[in-house]
Amino acid sequence: MLTLTRGSYEAKAQSQFIALQSQLSALATRAQETVATARAEGERVLLAAQSKHDEALHRLELLKLAGDESWDAVKVTFETAWSELRHALGPQR
Repeated sequence: MLTLTRGSYEAKAQSQFIALQSQLSALATRAQETVATARAEGERVLLAAQSKHDEALHRLELLKLAGDESWDAVKVTFETAWSELRHALGPQR
């Protein structure tokens, strides 16, 4: 078994440490990219859900104002908007 001198051992350890720092830096970069991508996707999903919420709320207000002759038709548009909102929010727990 080859025994390294103290200086050789420290130099080797330093060299390995520098290589690992490079890997750590690359990992940090990938993590930042992943977070940015997830944030953008989350914001997209949130905006879409907010839009569906606003549409469903509008349809609810129309349903409240609808007369007897148009209530059934307005109810269908509300139910569609409501279904789209629930779908946009994902699985219910």
